[in-house]
Amino acid sequence: MQFSHLSGTALARLIKQRKVSIVEVMSQTLQRAETVQANCNPFVTLVPDEALAHAKLLDVQLEYTPPQSLPPLFGVPFTVKDLLDTKDVRTTYGSRALECNVPENDVVAVARMREAGAILIGKTTTPEFAGKVLTDSALCGATRNPWAPTLTAGGSSGGAGVVAATGVASLSVSTDGGGSSRIPASACGVLGLKVTMGGIPHESWPFHFGNNSSISMNCRHPEDLATLFNVMSGSHRLDPWSRRETLPIAMPLDAAQAVHGKRGLFVPALGGNECDLEYKIIVECSLKKLAALGLNIDVANDDPTHFDPDSAAQMMACNLAARLRELPKHSQVLLGPALQSLLDAEHFTLDGVGLQADAMERSRLYDRVEQILGTYDFIFSPTLTAPPPLADPQGDQRVTVNGDKLNLKKWWSHLSLANLTGHPAISIPCRIDENKLPVGLHAIAGWDQEQDLLSLASAVAIFDDWTERWPQHC
Repeated sequence: MQFSHLSGTALARLIKQRKVSIVEVMSQTLQRAETVQANCNPFVTLVPDEALAHAKLLDVQLEYTPPQSLPPLFGVPFTVKDLLDTKDVRTTYGSRALECNVPENDVVAVARMREAGAILIGKTTTPEFAGKVLTDSALCGATRNPWAPTLTAGGSSGGAGVVAATGVASLSVSTDGGGSSRIPASACGVLGLKVTMGGIPHESWPFHFGNNSSISMNCRHPEDLATLFNVMSGSHRLDPWSRRETLPIAMPLDAAQAVHGKRGLFVPALGGNECDLEYKIIVECSLKKLAALGLNIDVANDDPTHFDPDSAAQMMACNLAARLRELPKHSQVLLGPALQSLLDAEHFTLDGVGLQADAMERSRLYDRVEQILGTYDFIFSPTLTAPPPLADPQGDQRVTVNGDKLNLKKWWSHLSLANLTGHPAISIPCRIDENKLPVGLHAIAGWDQEQDLLSLASAVAIFDDWTERWPQHC
């Protein structure tokens, strides 16, 4: 049996029914991980010995425990982005400055995954301190796209996107501070869900009250979105945004009926980012098929959010600079050149008044998005505007949109809108382009409306089931 083709949720059912052993699952998973690591480099750290030992213990527990008493993800392998602390497993933040950092505790989301019975197999790659949207670093090298290894897998959760796309592990925990789960989801042809701010506690993020980052997830199967969200969500006192009731979500009994009568607004150039014509046509085709299921879709010729991605970029750069300047001097000297520039107070100044002006505009942006979502259930756009650039950081990492070579920010920066406003957002695979690369449909929904996004993904799968579409290079 090919376990890589199963959802984590389905795999848990087979384990509880004793149709497969956890050691068998883990052995195949680790073998697959080694193959994909050699081709695409999605891991910073693998822990095969610990994972196999854990699998053996759970197999013993399985022999004398009634299935109904077992936790929901009993024995299922999972991965964690190397931006999140994992107890006794090194967490490097993609940086040589933290190459030997071994945390004493898990972050809340990881602890909840372990409590649900899942087994950690390794940490997935991120650029240094998630400082860019292409996953490469001096510590780990470049993470490559399994559809075309010369191209990037996206970022900053690039490793998570590759792991999901290649079936190494069906459950990948990631983060999203400006599109970081959705960019690799689109580039690698899988799902990427950024939850509502605080929907899953993100207590280790150092900006409680200037927050732009959410725990996120990358996976192949819609049912795993529900399982992951339900396991990790819920209030925690150390994340003030999480201190509210969060309702569980579930796969719709009838996905077409679940979206029938809903309303969506398609914004082709969200944040002013024009889309390559081929990508626009592919996304419009998916929207037409959703319309045939009864989802009412209007098109906005202009961007009604009036979103300026530069405001998000400025906030994220200032946040990163503040974090780096708190590192000890012996760690700062190990940072890469791009991050070194943020340490230089003369080269990169922090304008307090300008930051507060951006904060006011952020509030106004939230108001505008809420006004739109008072009429519509979804705001649609292409996830990315063009095919991925090269993985090699020494190569030309611009993107080509309608024949023009453009700065990388024109590829992805519109996605940061949902990070500023806190709304949940998802990238859902559409079709394959003429170069046999996946294309993503992006949707933003109302606060705490992850159920709507799950129903939407399930509806797209009716007419375009990407779960059986596999990259050819892994």
